[in-house]
Parts: sequence; structure tokens; C-alpha cells
Amino acid sequence: MSYVIRITSDIGELRIWLVTVFLVKPMNDELLGRVKSLVSECPGSLITIIPARRVLNAWHMVYPAYLSLRDHLRGVSRFRDPGLGALTYMAGTTQLSRGLSILNPVGNNQLSIIVMGIYDCVHSLVVKVIDLLRDFMEDLIVGVGCHRAYDSVFKSFDDFMSALIGRYISEFT
Repeated sequence: MSYVIRITSDIGELRIWLVTVFLVKPMNDELLGRVKSLVSECPGSLITIIPARRVLNAWHMVYPAYLSLRDHLRGVSRFRDPGLGALTYMAGTTQLSRGLSILNPVGNNQLSIIVMGIYDCVHSLVVKVIDLLRDFMEDLIVGVGCHRAYDSVFKSFDDFMSALIGRYISEFT
């Protein structure tokens, strides 16, 4: 089952699909290429895939994707693929190489995916993405950044709390 959100915008009614996918093995270049090639079947759309642990919230993916799609439809985008433009916006850079170094999905098995477009073919695009990933999926969750891995200098949340209490809280007790 897929949940496509509809939002009215200045470029038309956006159709948006946001999910987090857990794969049985990390994504490779070949699978990424197959997923990205599907976008050619639906003009006025994009697909962007990034590591789930790098997503702050849904708007961290929606707004950059919208900006990139808008630029692409207006003919002012620097990128032929609006999905790559969205990736650079999400990474907070104008350089594709820098964006890919931060948000490259290859080698990750927890991925957040956005499919966005302004035409009804987005629904069939979503079905094709699900069909392509079906054999590799362990789980699919509606929403992005779900179950993010803890990424810090501390080994666990308990280590963080111990350091916080030991260093700061004891001063106040």
C-alpha cells in the first residue's frame, strides 16, 4: 500500500511519497541506478534516496525536493536530474560532489525515499519503485528518518546521559 500526499503549490498540485525502507543488504550502485531510471517514465517528477539516519524530519526532504522540482520545471536548474538537485539542497551545498559525499545512499541499508511530481503518473512511479525494491526490502515505513541510528561520539545513549549527569547535573544538586 502506498500513501501519496497531495499538496497545492505554485507549480501545481504536488504528489509526494515519503518512506523509509530497510533493505536486507546495503544499497549498491546498480540498484540505485535502476530506481533512479524509473523517473524517466514520469515527466515532472523526481526520486531522491538518502540514508535514513541523515534525515531530520519530513520537511528536510519535502522542501528541498520542491525547490529542485520547481527550478527544473521553470528551466533554471543546474541539474538535468531534479533528484540530484534535491540532494544538494538537502545537504546544504551547491556542489553535487559535496552533497553526494554527505548523503550518498550506496552502502546503507536504511534509506529514506521521496518521490515527488505534479502529474498523476507519480502513483504508478511509486508502485514501480516498490516493485523494484520488494525483493530487497525487509520493511517499509511511511515517513522518513524512522528508527535513525544514533550517530555521535558516544557509544550509546546511556554514555551520553552519564557524561551529562557527571559533568553538568552534579553541579546543580
